[in-house]
Parts: sequence; structure tokens; C-alpha cells
Amino acid sequence: MKPNLLVLTDSSPAAERARAYAAVLAAPLGAEVHLLHVYPTPPTTARVGKVMRATNAGYVRRERHALEEVAAAMPVPTTATTVAQVWDEAVQEALHQYQPLLVIAGLTATDGLLDEWLSNRALPLAHETGYPLLLVPQDLPTAALRPPRCLALAVRDQSFTLTPQALALTPLLAALGATVVPATVARPDEPTAGRHGLMAARECGLTPALAASSLHRVVAEAPAAGLQQAVAELSADMLVLLDPGHGWISKLFGSSVIDEVLRHTQVPVLLLATQETGLD
Repeated sequence: MKPNLLVLTDSSPAAERARAYAAVLAAPLGAEVHLLHVYPTPPTTARVGKVMRATNAGYVRRERHALEEVAAAMPVPTTATTVAQVWDEAVQEALHQYQPLLVIAGLTATDGLLDEWLSNRALPLAHETGYPLLLVPQDLPTAALRPPRCLALAVRDQSFTLTPQALALTPLLAALGATVVPATVARPDEPTAGRHGLMAARECGLTPALAASSLHRVVAEAPAAGLQQAVAELSADMLVLLDPGHGWISKLFGSSVIDEVLRHTQVPVLLLATQETGLD
């Protein structure tokens, strides 16, 4: 059975980049790509609902045809599904059907929380489902559409364990042959910061090469800026972030490092859901 990659797509520039990057990852793995476009369902009562449902039916047919043409033009085996359904339900059904190694979505540049929620609905999926989520920036250069050679794995001075779905990425990492480098951001008064995170990275099981890895430490006050510096210093093609919980409710009470990184990243970001063990 071939491995699967699930791409959450639409007609945005970010989704186009996500589809192209999915093809790049699928080729060395011999994986199938499954494109899913979810169009929200209209109200089910009142006359306006009937009009909207009729309009939606025509829209969904046109979008389905357009997405099938996109799938046919992909350089790897690809299917296309367009549905008018509740978004969360459609994604859960697709995860159950395909059990993908990886969920991929475009990362749209946004201005404000509401814009982010409307444009980047996939952001909480890693923590909510356990599946690894790869976010591809809409402005990713064409030259960057190639298999990653170096992944920067951001760790804090804290132990962690990965979900079973995250650990299932091992075949993809092996097929890519990419280097995974643990990286941490420390303040000037923290000369040993990241020690617990490095130990956890070596033992997490994501890739055997991590067992002998060393820690790349960046000294900076702001974690997000420090991670961007680590990506630049390592010439990393991808940044891997451990996601212990990244939901929309928490966004209402303040930003997180993940939010800040995603607003400014120039490389794809891979979110891996974790269960932390509490060592500080």
C-alpha cells in the first residue's frame, strides 16, 4: 500500500504552493497525494438557505472539475475531492480514509486574528488530531520547491514525546535523506539551555540520526527571531516546531512563539504534536 499525503487546498496562491511542495515530497517516497477542497455548507433552513444551496451546488461542480484538472496535471499520482460540508467533519473523514503520513496546507500571509482564522484554518490541526502538519508559505520561491536537505528541529529546555502519527514520518525522512538538527534559543544567562530538549530529541524516535546529534544554540531574547536566525545559520530548508497545544481560544489571550514564527517564516514549517513530560 502506497503512503498518502493529504493536501488541504483551495484556489489561493498559498494552496498552489502547498500542492507543488506536496509533489516534491511525494516523489522520493512513491506516495499518493490527495487534494481536499472543503466548501462550507449554507444554512439548512429558510428561503435564503435554499437559494444558497442551489448556488453552492453549481459552485462545487465547477470547483470539482477545476481541482480534477489540477490533480491530473500533478507530476505524482493524485486524487481530488471537493465537498460542501462542515470543515472539521470533512477533514476528520479524510484523515480516517487516507491515514496520511503528513497533512499539508498553504500558509497565507494575514493581517489580524480574524483574517488568520479565515485564511489559515488548518493551524490547530497538529495538536487536535496528532497528525503532523506542514505549512507552506504562499511566497515560497520556486527555487525552494525541492526536497529539504536540512531540517531545524526547535527544542526548548524541556523533555517531550511525539504522537504516534508524528513518529510515522520516519519513512518520509529516510526517503528524503535530510539532516535533522536540534536547535534552541537561549538568553545570554542560560549557557546550558536546551539540554533536556536535546536529550528528548535524541530519544524521540523521529529519525535514527538524531541519536548522535548535537545542539545548535542561538543566543537571543526573542524566541521567534532566534529560530529564524537558527534557520539562516544552518541553511535549513524547513523548520520543525513541537506543538503541545495551538488552538484558537489560546490566541485570544496572547500570541505564541508558533504564531510569531508563522507570521514571518520564509521556509515551510512542520508542526509536530507532542505530549510534554514537564522537565524545565
